[in-house]
Amino acid sequence: MPLKLRSATPADALDLTGILHRAKASWGYPEAKMTEFMEAWSIHETTIRALEMTVAEQDGIPLAFSGVTKEGEDTLLVDFLFVDPEAQGKGIGNLLLKRAEDFARQKKLSRLSLESDFHAGAFYEKHGFRTMATRPSEMSPGKDIPLMEKVLPPCVHRVSKIDLTISDRPWRFETENSAEIAEHFKEAQKRIALLWNGRTLKLTGYEFQNGIFSGHCSESSYAAHLAWRDWGAPDASAFNLFGSAIIRSSDGALLYGVMGGHTATAGMICPPGGNLDLNDITPDGRVDVISAIDRELEEETGLTGETLTRAELLAAFDGPRISIAQVFDCTERADDLCQHMIEHSMASEEQELADIRIIRSRTDLEDPAIVPFAREIAEYLLPQ
Repeated sequence: MPLKLRSATPADALDLTGILHRAKASWGYPEAKMTEFMEAWSIHETTIRALEMTVAEQDGIPLAFSGVTKEGEDTLLVDFLFVDPEAQGKGIGNLLLKRAEDFARQKKLSRLSLESDFHAGAFYEKHGFRTMATRPSEMSPGKDIPLMEKVLPPCVHRVSKIDLTISDRPWRFETENSAEIAEHFKEAQKRIALLWNGRTLKLTGYEFQNGIFSGHCSESSYAAHLAWRDWGAPDASAFNLFGSAIIRSSDGALLYGVMGGHTATAGMICPPGGNLDLNDITPDGRVDVISAIDRELEEETGLTGETLTRAELLAAFDGPRISIAQVFDCTERADDLCQHMIEHSMASEEQELADIRIIRSRTDLEDPAIVPFAREIAEYLLPQ
């Protein structure tokens, strides 16, 4: 059965308390100390309601959980991160920590802080945390507990070159969970009748150094992508790589689309773009992201790369999502562009865009429907 991430509910309190106690005991603390800990620490319904808590489960059985909350103006506090001893060593703690970072970015927070167990300090250091201070450990007298933080790096970078190839290896997540993926897609089609299970490309490995984005993609079904997305992107080795067209008007505004109600991302606000598919594979086995961007630009807006001026090429890293974004400068003003784009979408068969949002300043980015990567790109491009 696949690993799935979901939000905790008050009904999880007893299971999460069990994970908390078993995980703490796995460090070998004296029985008397563990008795004190278990009496003092439990997960209550009020805890779950007060924090943003995520459960990692398999076959409906909780295996691990995290709990985070905002602290101050720019910090996300990781209050809890515990993995059942029987599930340790499988990357679940790493996955929950990554998703905590994603949540911080969604909330426009720039750092994470936590109070580590004495035994867990090395785990957090491996993931970029630094010890800022210490306090005496109550569970291990004579030892110190590290108080740690991690400053999140910028997620938007300039790209000078793209070097992507197609792999002949299947995506392991898809092959190992085919039955569950098929059932999930069947249920999704009941909600969105127009969903089509086409073939897409999933990024299964990459590097980004000195402006060069290189990696390899595996062919997969859209159903597998949808399940991976809806289950909290449990395969942390894979990424949803897609192209985005950033349209910048002559008066300096950015134009984003509001996704149509019949799409899998209904209501979300983001640049025109889409997933990579088999049409983006060249005869020599490479993946042409730029052509994919041009195709989506024309399909969704009626604009073409030939009639616009190519400007910055960017990469936006948004947790399990990576957008390669081509900025296009246009000679038209934002209001005229907006009207043309809406008319094109309404006249098209797909009608992917229900509306166009003009982003003129950072105050226009406060709408929570703007997806994180799109907000980050706009903040990178718009003047302070």
